[in-house]
Amino acid sequence: MSHQRHTATTMSPPEAWHAGAETVWLPTAEEMAALDRAAVESGATTERTLIEAAGREVARRVQEHYPDGTVLAVAGRGHNGADALVALRTLKAWGRSVRAIQAGRSPPDPDVLIGWDLPLESPESLPEAGGAASVVLDGIFGTGVSGPPREPQAGLIERINELAAARVAVDGPSGADFTTGAVAGACVRAHLTVTLGWPNLGLLRHPAREYCGRIEGVDIGFPPPGEPMAARAITGRWVKLALVPRPPDAHKGRAGYLSLFAGQEGMAGACLLGARAALRGGIGILKVVSAPGNREIVQRSAPGAIFVSWSKGDEVDNAIDWAGALAVGPGLGRGDERRALVDRVLRNRGDRPAVIDADGLAAYAGNLDALAALVTGRDVITPHPGELASLTGQTLDAILDDPLRAAVETADRLGCVVLLKGAPSVVAGDDGPVRVSTTGGPAVAAGGTGDVLTGLIGAYLAVDMAAADAAAAALLITGIAAARSPQAVGHLASDVPDQIPS
Repeated sequence: MSHQRHTATTMSPPEAWHAGAETVWLPTAEEMAALDRAAVESGATTERTLIEAAGREVARRVQEHYPDGTVLAVAGRGHNGADALVALRTLKAWGRSVRAIQAGRSPPDPDVLIGWDLPLESPESLPEAGGAASVVLDGIFGTGVSGPPREPQAGLIERINELAAARVAVDGPSGADFTTGAVAGACVRAHLTVTLGWPNLGLLRHPAREYCGRIEGVDIGFPPPGEPMAARAITGRWVKLALVPRPPDAHKGRAGYLSLFAGQEGMAGACLLGARAALRGGIGILKVVSAPGNREIVQRSAPGAIFVSWSKGDEVDNAIDWAGALAVGPGLGRGDERRALVDRVLRNRGDRPAVIDADGLAAYAGNLDALAALVTGRDVITPHPGELASLTGQTLDAILDDPLRAAVETADRLGCVVLLKGAPSVVAGDDGPVRVSTTGGPAVAAGGTGDVLTGLIGAYLAVDMAAADAAAAALLITGIAAARSPQAVGHLASDVPDQIPS
């Protein structure tokens, strides 16, 4: 069937990475309800106007992606059910064959059929109606519902998932928590989610993300929020505007100086991934400060870099003083000597910004106060959840349950920017909304991708990008570069740096 061309998609096509809006808020369910309420109470719009706009946008996306066959809507009593019926009514006006099933004891309120002959059939009609449909609209639940669905809706959801038709969720898949991303019971597994106004934060969090398929946000006429929301998406258009342009008369001295401290013997690969990412990210001059045994492999594999042995203290100090920014940690190794090296770099760097990753953070495991004394608001740390747990003493479960809270609290305690890796990754610490990644997915789940990210952040810090901007831009571009890897199976982190320039 036609919908098989549009199965679950994790991101927009890479060639369109900078299309769309610059600012995309990611409200919680509570924030979204408040925005809806404020829009109506202010007189800027009406409840019925928002429903009409939402339904027409859903219809337009259905027609764009799935232009053939009968469309079936399963409509609950709330606004999402009303949105689905407006979409159905609109599609019928455009000549599509449509049917509707009532998902609860009462029809959607308000009545939006305005005289169109669209009888609401009983749930018992779903097997026959669904079997004849090419598209099913999920309008069972809206943003405010949490916890596992009850009967009869739970059974309807299970039967919808068994249909061969394309499944389109209105605003979000029924059964998912729009704030936390939790899926406590039955949940519609959509091929396409048309999210209304702003995408809810929970739709980007797992496991709900797995049930959304491709997410497309549509404008339905909300005014801008009166105050910034807690989270916003890292968008391609924002990154395009944030990146520092290279002037026509640029030379290497104006493109940034970065010193990368990485790679004990036997871990040269991590060092090279960071180095190649920095070079591909546009750094003017790169010094790689590494174990002396790595000199030949670094100079062979990254000939654009200058090698510095960390066994020579005066050369280490020169590399610190020379740099415009520092990157510390990939494959650095552990133990007293490595801890002393990290301390030396951070204590002697003056006001130079730094990105600290992996073994650079492990040097302060269980001693957050020691790290707090060495970092500033110009710095970025990039832990994964396990590293953050070791650093802060929080449990891994607590971090995974609420990564935004964990990142914000750690940023507040340290006074620096925290990029907490995950699905999605988040950036906190510049006193603004938490920034949430929108690219990546399975493509970044390869060992060494974090080293690539560190090198790219370092390159951006070296040209004076603000710490949170550098982290957010590097997150988006690393995700797109990973998605462009030619290998569908056996993807390697070493494939990523060469994709960064394009």
